[in-house]
Amino acid sequence: MEIDAEVRTYVVENFLAGANGVTLDDATPLITGGLIDSIGMIGLVRFVERRFGIEFKPKELDAHRLDTIEKITRLIQTKLETVR
Repeated sequence: MEIDAEVRTYVVENFLAGANGVTLDDATPLITGGLIDSIGMIGLVRFVERRFGIEFKPKELDAHRLDTIEKITRLIQTKLETVR
């Protein structure tokens, strides 16, 4: 499964379960759009770190960098490239 698909699946299962009519694409604002709150962001970060074996620095954890699936995917890819 691709990175973006795994992140999207996590978001749908954990934040959109039962939310009829909500569409989620790579550019949908998750945090600034109100789909994920600060506690939810912590859960998302925890999922990403465990699933992809990466660790975020505190300065990387802000609503701007984690606001869309597209941005999250790019951040994960960048971190994975630096690990290799």
